[in-house]
Amino acid sequence: MGEPSTWRFNKAVHSAYVHGLSIPEDEVLVEYVYVAEDGYSIHSKCRKLKHVPSEPSDVPIWSYAANFPVEDRFLQPVVIYKDPFRKGNHKLVLCEVYANDWTHAPRNFRKNCKETMSTPEATSAAPWFGLEQEYSIIDAANRPLGWPSCFMPQPNTPIHHDAVGMHKAFGRDLYEAHLFACLYAGVNISGGNAEACPGQWEFQVGPTEGVRAADDLWMARYILHRLSEEFGVAVSFHPKIIPGGAGACGGHVNFSTLAMRQDGGIKHIKAAMPLLAKTHQQFLPLCDAHGGADNVARLMGFFCTASLEFRWGVEDRDATIRIPRQVAVDKKGFLEDRRPAANFDPYLVTDALVQVVVLGHETLKNPYAEPKVVKLSVDLSKFKLDDKEEEED
Repeated sequence: MGEPSTWRFNKAVHSAYVHGLSIPEDEVLVEYVYVAEDGYSIHSKCRKLKHVPSEPSDVPIWSYAANFPVEDRFLQPVVIYKDPFRKGNHKLVLCEVYANDWTHAPRNFRKNCKETMSTPEATSAAPWFGLEQEYSIIDAANRPLGWPSCFMPQPNTPIHHDAVGMHKAFGRDLYEAHLFACLYAGVNISGGNAEACPGQWEFQVGPTEGVRAADDLWMARYILHRLSEEFGVAVSFHPKIIPGGAGACGGHVNFSTLAMRQDGGIKHIKAAMPLLAKTHQQFLPLCDAHGGADNVARLMGFFCTASLEFRWGVEDRDATIRIPRQVAVDKKGFLEDRRPAANFDPYLVTDALVQVVVLGHETLKNPYAEPKVVKLSVDLSKFKLDDKEEEED
């Protein structure tokens, strides 16, 4: 069997049908995008509508089979984006996932996040989030782009950070295409750069208020995965795909409240530090998709990564919380939380930050530690599954 990069079909033929054929304007393809059962994979399925939706309520609720075939889920549309792949009137729609009894699914963290952001305290605080997403581009052999095939060297300095040039920047085509696709879709993407290691890149979304920042990050992730198919490569958000001192991938969160952004806001930024320190050990399990297990190898306390111990500082990139130098000069602005790994759930982390800094909570719930309850789609008690029962009758 050929490598994944050779499974590509003729793109000219594909475009001749997808973009070359005329279809009725009122027939629209909507791609339902949702977070899968594992909490980090992104799935989607397509449905034709007979109208152009402008609001999430214009898109019907749908369903899919989860943990096939024993459970099903409802897909509740929450945000509409333009489709950069099909273009025209076609849409991408981000969905919340609910169980078949309309309780939120085990990895639907959006529901609680939205509730937190909708409290009177949070609304008046007007929390802004700028989310940084680092990622690795990997080839068909599951190796990061730019790393020699015979061994894995360990760079001692971040020579690829913001780098330009054939021998330093690997995968720019995908990175550039992603920026433009997000702009077209309506994702509030704010920039990006080459990261410290070969094949490693970063993009940022925001600053955006409330739950929409996390919505945009999930859709940006979907678009990136979808684009990787076009280029015959894959994308990994794992925080440590290369062992050793290099190659950590983070998901830093820039956070501010209205009081922090106003004149003299530095005192509110500093006032948040004891609160963040008090909940630090509870926060760490929320920083990756496996309850903190993925992030342990990344949090080294050097090479621009935080350690497992809490500390903060001005322009300290090895600290838990970094106050940018310009923020210290202006005496207002935002703080950067450097704990989350690249595969963090933005709903969970932004929710936790508001709970601690704005609402003053001293206890954070870890949903990854909660047992999963299976809710059967079919009542098996109504079916005779044992042939012996029929024989006895």
